[in-house]
Formats: sequence, structure tokens, C-alpha cells
Amino acid sequence: MARGSVERRPTPAQRRQAIRRRRTWAGLVVVLCAAADVWSVTGAGAREPVPEAGLLRVDRVSFAAGTAPSVDVDQVERVPDSQVGSPAGGTTSAGGTSGAAAKGVAGANDGKDAKGNVIESGTGRFTVVAVPATALRPTPATGRTVRYTVELEGGLDVSGEQLATVVGTVLTDPRGWQTKDDVRFVNVAPAAAAKGAGIDLRITLASPDTTDKLCAPLETRGQVSCHNTGRVVLNLRRWVLGAEAYGSDIAGYRTYLVNHEVGHGIGHAHAYCGGPGKVAPVMMQQTYGLKGCTAWPWPTAKPA
Repeated sequence: MARGSVERRPTPAQRRQAIRRRRTWAGLVVVLCAAADVWSVTGAGAREPVPEAGLLRVDRVSFAAGTAPSVDVDQVERVPDSQVGSPAGGTTSAGGTSGAAAKGVAGANDGKDAKGNVIESGTGRFTVVAVPATALRPTPATGRTVRYTVELEGGLDVSGEQLATVVGTVLTDPRGWQTKDDVRFVNVAPAAAAKGAGIDLRITLASPDTTDKLCAPLETRGQVSCHNTGRVVLNLRRWVLGAEAYGSDIAGYRTYLVNHEVGHGIGHAHAYCGGPGKVAPVMMQQTYGLKGCTAWPWPTAKPA
């Protein structure tokens, strides 16, 4: 300030005008950020974020009993139709499920209509399915308890027992989240659910049309699956067809699908390929492609 000059303080009107300008700019920034989020989910041919320095990002959130994480726009697998395979049949690899969980991959109850197309719409009503005791391994004595139901939309022509067997087997497998994340999955039986028992995750197999409704505001476009506020929504299209990354290994892809979406349900965000030839983390969007990694459907490390 020059000698003899007098510092002028802003008048009240000028201060109010400055505050309004700051609020306007702040509001504009919020709008632009929201628009960027929407574009990242709905844009045709949207691509996954580039991993930073090859690191795998795994964020977590906690939730109290009876509640669930809030929806995250990063929790939907974004994939154009052209990049999803439609393999027929199904085999079981070393990374997939085995025994009863793999039975019925191809059969009378296969989620297709009379013309061989995936059923697009179900009844919109859901039945809680009992998980066979033979599908459940002993749960850990300690760890964060996650109570879940297995639910099937009506009209899908899918065996509820087969669905529940796959889910129960995957969740209690020693290669799964119970080993990786210090959780214990406890199945809530249909009778207990009907009486209002607490449920943390509702693992639901739904038609493509119903998936879009359950996942909203996430844009699944009838193609992919999601986790949305305590509901793990498995898209019938992916359940039936799998994805190119797993080829004809439908059982292996189903294992990945359950682990990936349940992973979101217990607080994990997306992870990314660590480099060509490395094993894909289960929280990578493997449905979208492997980016040079090799497919792996489990949260724990692949044996050497």
C-alpha cells in the first residue's frame, strides 16, 4: 500500500455481492461434478478409470446392524453389449464352484424362453429361497456378522435351490470374503425373514428389466448387475450368459458375480488390473474385460 493511501473496506453491499458470487461458483462446481458422475455411468462405451501407478484401490465403509452402505455410482459394472460374450453351456474350472453348486448350469431351468432368449421380464415379486444345509460350510466364530437372504424373482424359470446352493457355497468357501475380510455370513431362512428378522444383504436374482428398476439411479441398461443400498442384484442375463472374460466357464463367472457384488455390499469399491499377466482382483470389473490380467473369481489370492 502506498504511503498516505487509505485502505478501503468493502461496504456491506459489496460483501453480500462477494458472498453471492462465491455461492454461485460453488453451486456450479457441484453441478459439474454431478454431471461428470452421470456421464461416467451412462455414456456409451464408458471406460473404467485408469489405475494409479498400478495400485489396486480397495475402499471400505462400515455399516451398523440392519443397515447397509449407501449407493455408489462406482458400484455398477459398465459394459457395452459388444464387449460381453454369450457363451453357451458351461464348465467348471479350478477357480469356480464345484459339486452341487455347479449342477444345473445348463438344464431345463435355464432362464430362457421358448425361443432360447434370456427372459427379459419377471413378475416383479420375490421369493426368499432356503439355502440347503449341504451348501453351507461352518462359519467363523468371530468377525463382523453379515445376515443375508437369497431371493428369486418369479417368472425366470430358474431353480431356486440351484441359485441358493451357488450363493451359499460361494459365500462360505474358504477362498471367499470370510477369509479375506473377517466377516461371517449368516443365512436368514425364509421363515425368519417373514417374521422380520434383521437382514444386511438381500441377494436377488432378477430379470434384466427388474434389475434396471432395482439398481436405479444406476444405469444397468438390462445388461449388468449392481449393489444398491443393501440389495445385491444379480442380472439374469449375466447369470445365464456369463461374460467373455470367463468364456464357457459359467460356474466360474457366477462365483465372480456373487463375490464382486457382495464385495460392494460389505464395503469394497472397485479395484483395477495391477499389470499384464497379473491375476485380476475380484473387485475389478471383469465383466467389462481383463485389461491384460487373468480371470480370478475369489477375493483371496490365487494359489501359485
